[in-house]
Amino acid sequence: MNAPMKLRLQHVTAYPNRDGSFRYYFRRRGQPMARLPDDPLSPEFMEAYQRNLDWVAPAVHAAEGTFAWLCDQYMDSAEFKGKAKTTREARRRVILSMTKERINPRYPETFAIERAHKIGPRHISALRDRKAESPNAANERLKILSQVFKLAIARGWRADNPVKVVERLSVPRGGHDTATDDDITAYLARHTSGPAWLAMTILRHTGVRVSDLRILGRQHIRQGHLVFETVKTGVRCELSIHPELMAALPRDQMTFLTNEWGRPFASDKALSQRVAKWFRQAGVEKMTAHSVRKWRATKIAENGASEMQLMALFGWRDAKEARPYVQAANRRKMADEASEKFGNV
Repeated sequence: MNAPMKLRLQHVTAYPNRDGSFRYYFRRRGQPMARLPDDPLSPEFMEAYQRNLDWVAPAVHAAEGTFAWLCDQYMDSAEFKGKAKTTREARRRVILSMTKERINPRYPETFAIERAHKIGPRHISALRDRKAESPNAANERLKILSQVFKLAIARGWRADNPVKVVERLSVPRGGHDTATDDDITAYLARHTSGPAWLAMTILRHTGVRVSDLRILGRQHIRQGHLVFETVKTGVRCELSIHPELMAALPRDQMTFLTNEWGRPFASDKALSQRVAKWFRQAGVEKMTAHSVRKWRATKIAENGASEMQLMALFGWRDAKEARPYVQAANRRKMADEASEKFGNV
């Protein structure tokens, strides 16, 4: 009997045939055993091996008591349905991403099929740590998971919330960088026409979110104002249109901002990435559309706007979102006044 070829491949087992040859199988816990091609040196063998290695257990969303089932219950709850459409869509993407992940990378079982009552702090920590390079994304997972298990407690399916004992990751203060006058000047020097120029013209005169920038059009112009409900918060905004902006807005398009093919951008993410790319083309790194929003809020606060005025201009529901800009402007003003009084001390 010939010895089987020594394979240094995980989960491959060789069985002898009567004629002295060998047959090969892929065997891994939680996964159906699969026959591999007879020739371990062939491309077909490695393709079959890789296919089995990449196999993921199907999510059984209908199985009552699984983590996926619990997530479905949450997404069907009044608490979830009461959130803004963009928030629901974003949370749904995060939830589905978590359910599809393997509990242990070595084995095919996913979080979807794990029993919800077995999910503990170590599972929650694993889901958090897999996004450690993006602390905001990691903490967003914790926030959503906390809501999922809060529902489980309210409905008597669990007695505890495993998320409470898992710490949030620290996030560098400030979030998105704030654009400067020089950043915007460099951008406009590079982009003097087309979608890139129009996007910046709208952003610097309105400070709208990307989700609103993507859908604004001629139907929102009313008596010299841009009138719309913000996608994220549902707040009605009525923004006076600056003459420069009015002259720049296309009047023959239901959507002001379109891509190179004359079509609206497919998603908020696509538009956000494009604005960041336009900044990079101008030699400005780490700037986004939100950086321009922060630049405008900073400028307006420095000119004396109150929290309530900022809320009206930027579509914020909570004063805490406007407060940092007002506080920063007041600190700067007080520092300047103090320097004038005590500069010679």
